[in-house]
Order: sequence, then C-alpha cells, then structure tokens
Amino acid sequence: MSKRTFIWFGIAVLVLAVVIPFAIFRSKGDASSGGSSQEKSAKELFVINCGTCHTLSAAGTDGNYAPNLDELLAPTGPPEGKDGNPDEVKKYEETVEATAGRVLNAVENGVNSSTPGRMPGGILNESQAKEVAAWVGENAGEG
Repeated sequence: MSKRTFIWFGIAVLVLAVVIPFAIFRSKGDASSGGSSQEKSAKELFVINCGTCHTLSAAGTDGNYAPNLDELLAPTGPPEGKDGNPDEVKKYEETVEATAGRVLNAVENGVNSSTPGRMPGGILNESQAKEVAAWVGENAGEG
C-alpha cells in the first residue's frame, strides 16, 4: 500500500468516526419522548428556567426550593376524561385552563417578589410564558 492510499484511508476513517456520532447526537429529541415540538419546547423552557426550584414529574425535575407543582397544581378530575362524561370533561378542561392562568400570572408577575428568595416576575418573555403555562396546566399532577 502506498503512503498516499494510507493517508486517504486514514482521513476517511477519521471523518466517519467523527461524522456518524455527530449526526446521531445532533438529531433533535429522543425516541423515548413523545409530543409535539411545541410541547418539547415548553418542557425544555420549564426545565431550564423553573426546574431548579420546582418539582414537576412531567418535566423530570426535582426542585429543591419552591413548591412541588404536582401537588400544588394537580387538576381535579380524570386525566383520561376525553372519553368520559361530557360534564366531567368540561370541568377538567376548565381546571386545566385555570391552572395555566395561575401559572401564567406567577411567571409574569412573580410570587411575593418583594420578599427576598421568592419567585421573581418576568423570567420568560410573553410568548414563552404562555407556552410554559399551558404546558404546566396540562401536565401538573400527572406524576
């Protein structure tokens, strides 16, 4: 084998060793998590901005300071309510919507933000806050 062939073979092996793992790890999302890209975005925003303080099993966070949102915001009614009694479904959807509103208010305005160590307002911009609030409203208490 000539020196030139050996060099080209080495370059090809090196490129494949770098490109294949890079392409695999660069792909967005993972096979184990379902949901739309908007849901994944909201979950990611929650994990980055809220998960250090808040526990929420749907996000896989185990906050160590702020209230556990699974306990604080768990909706009443059956999560599978879409196939149940229409009145129960409506009640559940209203609860989820109210929870999202409560979360949105907390994100935008803070919670006792004049007291040191409390949740400040304005952590997320307006569209991010709405996205996260809707996602938390849908997922709180599911864990």
